[in-house]
Amino acid sequence: MAVISILTSVNQKETIKEIRSELIIPILLFYLVYFAIKRDENALTLIKVLFFGSILFSLYSLYDFYRHDGTWFYPKYKAGGLRDPGGGEVAALYHTMVIPFIFWGLIYFKDKRERILLGLTLIINLLAFHITFVRAGMIALGLQIFFVSLLLIKEKKIFISILLLIFLSIGSLVYLEKKMFREMHTEKIPSISEYLKMSPEEIAGQNPSSMRQRLAMWKTAIDKISENPFYPHGYGRFLFGKTVRNEDNKHFIYPQTHNTFIGVAFELGIQGLAVFLWMITTFFIVCFKYWLNSKDSLVKYFSVSLMTMMVGYWVNNFFGSFDGDDTKLLFMMLLGIGMAVMHRIPKETEMANKK
Repeated sequence: MAVISILTSVNQKETIKEIRSELIIPILLFYLVYFAIKRDENALTLIKVLFFGSILFSLYSLYDFYRHDGTWFYPKYKAGGLRDPGGGEVAALYHTMVIPFIFWGLIYFKDKRERILLGLTLIINLLAFHITFVRAGMIALGLQIFFVSLLLIKEKKIFISILLLIFLSIGSLVYLEKKMFREMHTEKIPSISEYLKMSPEEIAGQNPSSMRQRLAMWKTAIDKISENPFYPHGYGRFLFGKTVRNEDNKHFIYPQTHNTFIGVAFELGIQGLAVFLWMITTFFIVCFKYWLNSKDSLVKYFSVSLMTMMVGYWVNNFFGSFDGDDTKLLFMMLLGIGMAVMHRIPKETEMANKK
């Protein structure tokens, strides 16, 4: 679908560049990792490196936060770790990708020393995540916690599940009470029926907040898609602004849609979105089946960690165009590690035993 979109792209060179950097390279990385891991120990080593990296990333966030006189209960400064100091959006996504692997390690790893280290790593990551003050990340982490609590009930870990739900409830109340969701407290969001009738300019207004900018951009993309749902404007997140920006909307139109799913429909047509959703669903179902049916604790660990990571990753991508750059590379690397442990290594071991 991406290659076909070159023919109708508003900027063919940009589309070819995006295909190379956001499709070919991530896929090559996935298979490189998938085939490079020869034993379970290789996968665990990479995950330990991920944990160590998250500690360094988080500690720098905390250092950067205090250096800029950040406050814990007001988004005066949004720490972004080593990735985007002062921004926070990508850092929040990073934490929601790493935290599932840390948490499920506490459930599936049995060594007491490892559990203590993982517990400390989890606390450090949660603190660093909090000071990003990113609404999409907070919603994603909340849904991850709810999802995890459901899985723990299936694992018959009722007490831990209840604790997580209590933590989620109290945390949500604190964030609402302290108004740490920022504009969500004061914005009057139109209903779906009102939203569909309004023009993007009406939604944005003269001085749009970041929330209204997103809503207006989504409506601009939806209106353009509705003109011809199957027309691909060209693969590439940054072609949106080039296609729709004009004098009337330049005060709220960004280069990208800030919604990966609407963005894919805009770039590749409804048929491209269908393929994209099929890919996401397939990976999730595969991980779920391995988690349900495998008796190997390491396979269960990777499958459930990947599922939880995907929940956070795609929720974040509903509010931003994050399926690209280094976040996509990390996503594909973790997916490659997990699929090697879940699928390739057991298959090769089974074949070797038959011989």
